[in-house]
Amino acid sequence: MEEKYICSICETENPTKHRYCCWCGNPLKDGLNKTLTREEAHKLLELSFGFEIQNLIDQAIKAYSAILDVNPNYADVRFKLANAFEAEGHVGKAISELQAAIHINPNYIDAHRKLGEILIDQKLPEEAIKEFNTALNIKVNHRYADVHNNLGVAYEMAGNLEDAIKCYKNAIKINDRYCKAHFNLGNAYSAREQYEQAIMEYELSLKTYPNDALCLNNLGIAYASLDKMEQAVEAFKESVHLKPDYFRAHHNLASGYLALDRKQEALEEYQKALELEPDNEETKEIIRELEGQK
Repeated sequence: MEEKYICSICETENPTKHRYCCWCGNPLKDGLNKTLTREEAHKLLELSFGFEIQNLIDQAIKAYSAILDVNPNYADVRFKLANAFEAEGHVGKAISELQAAIHINPNYIDAHRKLGEILIDQKLPEEAIKEFNTALNIKVNHRYADVHNNLGVAYEMAGNLEDAIKCYKNAIKINDRYCKAHFNLGNAYSAREQYEQAIMEYELSLKTYPNDALCLNNLGIAYASLDKMEQAVEAFKESVHLKPDYFRAHHNLASGYLALDRKQEALEEYQKALELEPDNEETKEIIRELEGQK
């Protein structure tokens, strides 16, 4: 039976020909690098995690960096450091650490996924698509619904609605209660003016997470697009109930009342909307027209 090297950090078994652990990147053979003992590494990791829980991110960064000073090829710590950097707003450093983690372990799915999410936030959908596809092509014993969903977001941002819809559907196949994927699929259908399908997806999203004011607002818009104004008004009312400072939902509710010829209720909602956005000229003009009809 072939001899195995046991990593002192993550305890993964590695073939003797490996110089570094195939999972965490820790040097496996004497003389390659100074290593922390498993106990020392775990102690520092626990300390770092404690700092993160207490929102002492700068101290967590120092602790993770101390581990990497001794074990620069510890992919998991680079991933944790990237998350800490992102929390501090150091996006460039976060990206660098994730790229380093991936260089150490090209099959590090979470690093590819996190890098893709950051690239979406940085408005770089094509690069994000590459990372999400890489993550999905790595053979694992379980499937990542959120990676499919985030790949869909990247495709949609890049203007590719067809592939975005496929990705959202793949996410839902894995987890049919994934409210974010249902919501995103609803938005994609709305963008294609497929409002019946959009309504179905919004309602499935709300079945899992009923207190989503944004989803309720979008549901109302889909109903309104089909001239189902009574249903639209009910959705908008629930949206503003959940989020009283939601300007767009107040404005949409007012427009729904107006379409139903409930002018006084419409005026009141437009006035609430104007309180939230006092410089909105469209709302001001509608209010003047309604007040002039009294």
